[in-house]
Amino acid sequence: MAEFRIGRGHDGPARVGEYILGSTTFATPLLTSSFTSSDSIIAYGAIGRDEPLSEKPMLVSLPFVSQLDEISLPKIRDNDSVILPSLISLATISPDASELVFAYQQEVLSRITPSIDPSRTIIRIPSVAKPESIVKLTEFGSHGAAFSFDGQLGPRDFGAINLRSHLPLFMMTLAVGRIEPGLIPLLHYTGFDIIDIGYSQDAAANGVRLWKNGAEKIELGTGYRFCSCPACAKLDTAKQEDLLNILLEHNLNIYKTIISESKEAMRSGRLRWLVESTTHNSPAHASLVRLVNRELYPFIEEFSPTTGPDALPVIGSESYNAPVVRRFRDYVASRYSAPDNKPIILLLPCSARKPYSDSKSHKRFNAVIESALSGMESRVAQVILTSPLGLVPRELERIYPAGQYDIPVTGDWDTEEIAIGANALVNHLKKFSNSSVVIAHVSGGYLDIVRAAESKIEQSLIYTTPEGRATSRESLDALEESLLDLKEILSISGGPRTELEGIVSATADYQFGKGAGKVLVPEHAKLKGKPYRLILCTVDGEQVCSYVAESGTLSLTLVGGRLLAPLKRYWVRLEAQNVKGGSIFAVGVQEADYMIRPGDEVIVINGSDDVIAVGRSEMSGREMCELKRGRAVTIRHKKE
Repeated sequence: MAEFRIGRGHDGPARVGEYILGSTTFATPLLTSSFTSSDSIIAYGAIGRDEPLSEKPMLVSLPFVSQLDEISLPKIRDNDSVILPSLISLATISPDASELVFAYQQEVLSRITPSIDPSRTIIRIPSVAKPESIVKLTEFGSHGAAFSFDGQLGPRDFGAINLRSHLPLFMMTLAVGRIEPGLIPLLHYTGFDIIDIGYSQDAAANGVRLWKNGAEKIELGTGYRFCSCPACAKLDTAKQEDLLNILLEHNLNIYKTIISESKEAMRSGRLRWLVESTTHNSPAHASLVRLVNRELYPFIEEFSPTTGPDALPVIGSESYNAPVVRRFRDYVASRYSAPDNKPIILLLPCSARKPYSDSKSHKRFNAVIESALSGMESRVAQVILTSPLGLVPRELERIYPAGQYDIPVTGDWDTEEIAIGANALVNHLKKFSNSSVVIAHVSGGYLDIVRAAESKIEQSLIYTTPEGRATSRESLDALEESLLDLKEILSISGGPRTELEGIVSATADYQFGKGAGKVLVPEHAKLKGKPYRLILCTVDGEQVCSYVAESGTLSLTLVGGRLLAPLKRYWVRLEAQNVKGGSIFAVGVQEADYMIRPGDEVIVINGSDDVIAVGRSEMSGREMCELKRGRAVTIRHKKE
């Protein structure tokens, strides 16, 4: 019996887990090779070629045989994992041939099943297989799948990652073939659990020393790059016959270092950043990452948490379409509703400090608004232009990733950044009345965004940065003068402060979808607290939610959960009538909303549609439905 268990935590499809073979448990992600084994490397061998290298269970590959009756299993021990054979020549002819490969493997499986539990087998997936055929793999009873890479980082390697995205979630995934060290972070990020490092031996045999971002040919007696690893310390006195073992040890150290770095990056929520940093390894590597970003966004976004680290590095163009960044733009575009009591829309530049309102520049902007409008500041819709998020409504400035991203500030914007910002601005302003007035208090790249969008903006537009800098005295004076003029022209009068309502309502829409704000913050709701600090919202004397400044999100009460339940979003249906304990595990989930992402606030209901708890999701909605192990929801409040 073999089993793959997924652990707690997410950074895209990357996952930590346990691959259990008999009484032995391997912590994943891990490496595999045919020439060594350790705590981080599971041994690999092929029947008829390799002898077992480890007393621990290992991955054993069955050879192709033309006569299935000839299948022999003398060297497979009770707890080894078995990789089924493939018709390699057929697999590369056409997509249709992949069905023959699956049929052959299924026949092999039927022949060996009396001796080997199907859960111990690993299916080989042809690189030309059709994604829809992957769904059928559940019929095999296998708990693992192997995907081949040729190391060219082209169509075949992308095809393997694409096919992996269609695999049932409970299956362990194995990447085999020519895999260079720099590809490991991307493979880990896209959900591969075991990664073949056989290339380290091939490279060493050819006198090649591998690095994270390349390789070099080593010839004794000549100059070479310094390395501090114990193996390379022997190079200066080594003989030619020692070179293979020295290079192999070095190459293994590189693979071990990178998988360790990848694991740590996942633990700290920086794995996506690590993947982006590898795009400079080669043009082919950059192309592969961009292709994954574009074509596999739905897959990666589904498992990307809605909360994250305190600092989110956004370094270059690969960050423009990172899942959490693109999702933020999509949510603002589809879920944010423009307030109907704000006749002035003020466009502002972002700041290096997050959240923006804590920065010196934005404190100056707010001081000018207060001076000009004296008590009517809530009649201004503040919109911060920024890359690569496009724009951030002031009400959402603390929500992830708006309150955490860190981007180099140089004043120079590329064409893609400007296009992203202009598109977001045009769509955002369409939500406001044409009678509103837009004040563009921006300069540099921010001004370029407004200029690029100007022809599509239907409201009147005023520029207030005559001296080029938004924080200059002349620009601030121009902003104040414009606000004073509009106060008179638009007959802006006082009224009840709506800032708290705006923050909580906009956040509710962002978290739970359009319309949630009106449900949680109806006209008779009462709010108390401070803007962008702790805000409590009560309806009919009962607290429905609280705004938590540290995360910029809403925390529901049971009453709030009941109010939102009719929207039929972000719900988890439990098989039991009530919740026991502080957690819900996947085994107890009957069904769940597939919109749920790790980190989301969720509503727990029973079979009678009663709201019995609220809490935070630890996995995606699909994982809750497909997995039988793992924590699904951490409970905050529950029905007694």
